[in-house]
Amino acid sequence: MRILIVDDDKATRLCLDKVLGPLGEVVAAGSGQEALDAFENARAQGKPFKLVCLDIIMPGLDGHATLRAMRELEKRHGVAPGQETKVIMVTGCGDTGNVTTAFFEGQADGYVTKPLRLAYLIETLRQMGFEIQQ
Repeated sequence: MRILIVDDDKATRLCLDKVLGPLGEVVAAGSGQEALDAFENARAQGKPFKLVCLDIIMPGLDGHATLRAMRELEKRHGVAPGQETKVIMVTGCGDTGNVTTAFFEGQADGYVTKPLRLAYLIETLRQMGFEIQQ
């Protein structure tokens, strides 16, 4: 399984890499644009990401805009409904507006607030259909 971690905070990227690394190949991006480039290249090479962990507050392209762009790329590549990459927002923004935007506009599959609580992250991933060993 291929996983894309997108966060401008290196410590968060390293933490997520440690947790998700055993599940497969992890690619890290420090910005929304870098994430979009990796996402599009992976799709074009026929090796799409199965999971994206995406921060919201980042300089330049924020997480909401990045997710909308990812969903547009999937449509352009003919990804069938229900076959899209699973996306979990991993962010310090726990307010209703950001949660609503992530789920309804971006079609996120999960939402976890920082500071990361490992047990909650693992449970969220399990609810999304991933088999996680502790």
